[in-house]
Amino acid sequence: MKNTFAYFALGLALSVSGIPASAQIGNAGNSPSTPAQNVFCEKNLRSTVTRVSKTVLPSGYSDLKDVQLNSDFRFPKNDLPFSQALSLNDPVTGQSVGVLDQNFIPGGSKVSSAWGRYGISIGGYWVYISSGGFGSAVISNIIPFEADILWIPDGESFLIIKGCNGRFTVTNEVAAALRNFPAGKNGYIRFSTEGTGSAVLSEIGKETVQAWKKVYANWAPEAPPKVESLGF
Repeated sequence: MKNTFAYFALGLALSVSGIPASAQIGNAGNSPSTPAQNVFCEKNLRSTVTRVSKTVLPSGYSDLKDVQLNSDFRFPKNDLPFSQALSLNDPVTGQSVGVLDQNFIPGGSKVSSAWGRYGISIGGYWVYISSGGFGSAVISNIIPFEADILWIPDGESFLIIKGCNGRFTVTNEVAAALRNFPAGKNGYIRFSTEGTGSAVLSEIGKETVQAWKKVYANWAPEAPPKVESLGF
């Protein structure tokens, strides 16, 4: 699973690239679209073409470590720092801000998450070890997963965020909940994976919680692209 880090770095770059605010050319069904809705798995999705302007680094983030996401799937970048707010520079989608986190059993299951300013990605893999009995070979079954529902605590209440393919849209409520997590201690989230009804509890490191305060500071939704940028 050496591509896990690269996969979530890519997911983070795509999540924060402004896709939820994009204009769409073509027919994606008759489902209405607002920033608060799930835009990643529209019902009756058909072939479409969407034009999105490359993103630029928001003001106030020039002090972050700059990470170039220019290694493709053949040579995944495995040295991405975790639990640290980063400036990610993608050659396709542009610049973005986010923090990577992982929660794992050494040699076993892993939950990887990418917390972008405008999108979140959660996925990983479960490792199940089985044996046929005494003297039998041990078999490890690796099952990848992508989250589709996310629970985030917010003071005396919590938010339920519906996503698809492991990706979730960040709204003002979500950004505020993450930004206001108590500092100095680990946090917790729950998520369910596609095809199951269980809600897995996963711990978030206190360094990532601290990085949320930077990533979601002064949060505001991105403006939609101008009509002129679409060639009309």
